[in-house]
Amino acid sequence: MRYQARFMEQAITAGEVNIVHINPFAGQGKKDRRVLISDNGVPVLVLQLYIRADEEGFLVSSAFCDFLCNDHSIAIICGDHLHIAEIISGHFRSFPLDDYVGHIYAVPDINSVRLHEHFLVATYSYVFLVHLTEGILWQSARCAIDGVTLSAIENDVIEGEGDWDPPGGWQPFRLSLKTGEPVCMD
Repeated sequence: MRYQARFMEQAITAGEVNIVHINPFAGQGKKDRRVLISDNGVPVLVLQLYIRADEEGFLVSSAFCDFLCNDHSIAIICGDHLHIAEIISGHFRSFPLDDYVGHIYAVPDINSVRLHEHFLVATYSYVFLVHLTEGILWQSARCAIDGVTLSAIENDVIEGEGDWDPPGGWQPFRLSLKTGEPVCMD
């Protein structure tokens, strides 16, 4: 893969690479994490991610922040938003998820680190199917109250677990990959 991405801990000096500010909050967001994009190991772009403050002024952040990338785009989950950025142009789109983000999974292989045309985002309570150019295709019904993890996709069925009674109250669930509707457990 030509492009790689990683979260940055240290600031990069202005002028070294182009910095794109991903702030869909009309200037009201607060700087959070940075993602460094490299082209065959050479830094080419930094994505400065912002998070929002809620009505009471508390920052909407999550312990989880993750991404998938390919040679054209990167999909990043941070705070309570999904961001999709084109690597070459730096153009981005953001989607509010109205829930803290948890994990991002490639489709059809949830263990892949490469961004595909379709991917899944799990928040603390829901699962979303996303198309790279069309955006969110569906949102599941509530799958948990404090965490959702996915374990497999087989025969167009998503298998996962949701935490209903933290800590450790994990319950299995199955969803249709096509619709997001629950599928009966066997």
